[in-house]
Parts: sequence; C-alpha cells; structure tokens
Amino acid sequence: TIYAVAVVMMKDVVQVVAIHSVADYLSGRTYRTVFLSQEVAIVDDSSQLLAKRAALFSVMKLVKDAWYTLQLGEGADLAAGPDVERFPLVKTGLVDASPAITELVYGNGACLRSGDNLPCPGPDYRFYHLTHSGLDSMMQQFLVSLSYMATNQSLTPEGLQDEHFDFIYSVGSKDLLDGTVKLAEAHYQTILERFTNIMVLHIVLFLMLWVVFICFLVFLLNPLIKRTTKERRRIAELMSQLPLELDVEKLVARALGTAAANNAASSGNAASAGGGPASYVDLGEGSPDRGGQGASQQATMKWKAIIRAASSLTGKAPPVGSTTNRRSSLLAAAV
Repeated sequence: TIYAVAVVMMKDVVQVVAIHSVADYLSGRTYRTVFLSQEVAIVDDSSQLLAKRAALFSVMKLVKDAWYTLQLGEGADLAAGPDVERFPLVKTGLVDASPAITELVYGNGACLRSGDNLPCPGPDYRFYHLTHSGLDSMMQQFLVSLSYMATNQSLTPEGLQDEHFDFIYSVGSKDLLDGTVKLAEAHYQTILERFTNIMVLHIVLFLMLWVVFICFLVFLLNPLIKRTTKERRRIAELMSQLPLELDVEKLVARALGTAAANNAASSGNAASAGGGPASYVDLGEGSPDRGGQGASQQATMKWKAIIRAASSLTGKAPPVGSTTNRRSSLLAAAV
C-alpha cells in the first residue's frame, strides 16, 4: 500500500518539474523586457527605433507564452494564439498547485515586493491598487504596456516620461519581478513537499519492517527457542537416568543398523506386493511377519533387547530387582 501511494504521488513528477522550468524562465524574460523597453524609450537614432521595437515585441511574446503556459498548461494556445511557444512535457498549469500559489496569482491586498525593493509603498502610490491585486492583474497590464511600446508605429521615441514605460519600469522591475520570483519559490516548495512525503512513507515502511521483525522474534522465534531448550533439557534428564556403564554410541549405532534392516525389509514387502503374491520377510528373529505392522513390532522388540544387552558390562541381563534392571525397564518401556 505504501509503495502504491508513493507511485501515485510520483506519477506526474516529470510534468511538475517541467512546469517549474517555465516559472524560472518567466523571471528572466520579465527582466529582459524591462531592459529592452528602456532601450526603446531612450533611443536617439530614429532609424534604430523599429529594430528595437521588433526586439521588444519578440521578448514580449516570450513573456506572454510563458505566462499563459503557467496558467493553462498545454492549453495556452487558447489564450496566446496558435503560434504559442510549446513546452512538450508541460500538461497542466501551476496556479492550482497549492493555496500559496493561487493567492500569489489571484489574491488581493498583498504586496509582492521583497529584498532590496522593500518597503512597500503606501496607499498614495500611483500604482498601489494594481500592485496589490495579484500577479495576474499586474501581468495583464504589463503586457498591455509592452504591446503599446512594441507596436507603436510612430518614429518618435516614447521617452522616459511615457506612462506605459513608467508602469513597465516602476512595476515590472519591482513588484512584478519579485512576484515571479516568489511564484517560482512557492512552486519549488511544492516539489520539496512531494519528495518529503515520499521520504516519510519510506521511514514509515522502515519502522513497520522493524515492528514485523520484533513481532517475529517475540511471538514466533522466541517460543520456538524455548521449546527447543525444554526438549534438550528433557533429553538430558532422560540420558542422565541411563546407567553409567551404558555405551550410548554403541546403542545408537546398533539402532541405526536395525532401522536400516527394517527399511530394507519394508522395501522388499512393497516390491513383492507390486509384482506378485505376498511373501514373508525374515526380520532376523526367527519368526516371519507379514507387512509393516509386524516389522514395527519386531523393531520395538529389538530396541528393548539392545537396551537390556547394553545395560550390562558382560552383555548379560542384570539380576532381577536391581537398580540397573529397573532403570533399563523404565527406559525400554518409554522407548
């Protein structure tokens, strides 16, 4: 589930990073238009005026395309025209990426200046209401003023006192430029939040793995170890009850040899049952038996005989009623 949520969160990360590059472009293009508008306003040679206006128009189009792409994404051509600049990886705009970005673009009452452009001017400032009506309102008026200067057919320069240049320089180089920088920073925070959430999910997954591991130790492995320790203790107690003269290794070797003989006898019975009439198997005690049940009884008898024989140093059974005989009888009965 955690990885499924992470995959969903990272599914559109390419589009998010792509639209962030457009936000970065907007700041540089905005400042470039302010610079070129100055070039148009202070031109001395009227023969250069048309070329400078053409350069201003080209940069104005870049600002316009970037702005509408930030708002509409791949549908920017609906507002900027069919010749809008295309950003292939951009699908949606960023104005709805977070409440902070929406407030920057469409909010009212906030001053967007920062850094060296502070403090913000008071209500007596000629552009006060426009600069406090959001980034979108300032950008629309900025594009109108740029369009006037770039498409003016007069051979007379506008000059520094022109109202359109006044707005471009006063608002574009301060309020609007700082607003575009804040827009890029706010969107960058949304990218960081996305990756921070992914990191939190991985931390939660890591903690869950530790919880599962501890539960495995406490509820599964630890009881198994306790049960194994208890069995070892019980086996040790049983072994301690055997007589000192008992050769355990010899006993085990003879038991394994008897088990191998019984397995061979059982295999012979199975082969006889599959290939023809049933046959008797001699288990070594002088009495034939039929099937696996007789073999099991013979094996039990052999175990008892082995224990009785190994309980004596001479290989003979101890006297009746002796301690060794009683221990051997109990052990044989347990076996």
